[in-house]
Amino acid sequence: MKRPPVALTALGAFLIFLWLAWPVTVLQVGVERLGSVFFPVREGSVVELEWIHSVSAIPVREVFEVAGGELWLEETHNPWFAAGLGEISGRGRTVAEGDHAVAIVDIHERAEEMVLRIGNPEIHHTIRVAGRQCDLSRLAPHRRAVLAVLTLPRIYVLRGVRCE
Repeated sequence: MKRPPVALTALGAFLIFLWLAWPVTVLQVGVERLGSVFFPVREGSVVELEWIHSVSAIPVREVFEVAGGELWLEETHNPWFAAGLGEISGRGRTVAEGDHAVAIVDIHERAEEMVLRIGNPEIHHTIRVAGRQCDLSRLAPHRRAVLAVLTLPRIYVLRGVRCE
C-alpha cells in the first residue's frame, strides 16, 4: 500500500486543525453542575423559550432574536396574563391574538446573560433554535442556567452537553 506524500498529510492535518479552531457563533445555555448546551446562531436568528406556567398551567412562549452579537427579548405569547406575565409600562405593547390570547410585542429588551431557573419536568422549559430543541426541565430540573451569545472555537462547542 502506497503512503500519501508527507506534504498531503500535513495539509490534511492543518485543514482539520483549522476547522476545529474556526470560530462559530452559538447560543450557550450554561447549566450549573452539568455544562453547556450549544445552539448554532447567526445575526437575526430566532430563539424561542417555551414553558408551562407553574401556577396557571398555561403555555408561555418567549421570542428572542440574536442582534449585534447579543440576545434580545422581542415578544411574549400566552393565552392570558397569569401571575407575573402582565404588561410593564414602557416595555413593548400588548396585542390581541386569536382565541382571546395576548402577546406583548416590540419589547426589544437586552437579555444577554439571562439567568433562568429551570423548572421541574412538568414545566418543560424548552429552547428552540432553527429546528433544534432542548427540554431543559428534563435535562436538568431545578438548576440555574445562563443564556448568552458567544463566538467560540468549534472544538469547544463540540464538547458541549447533548440534549436529545
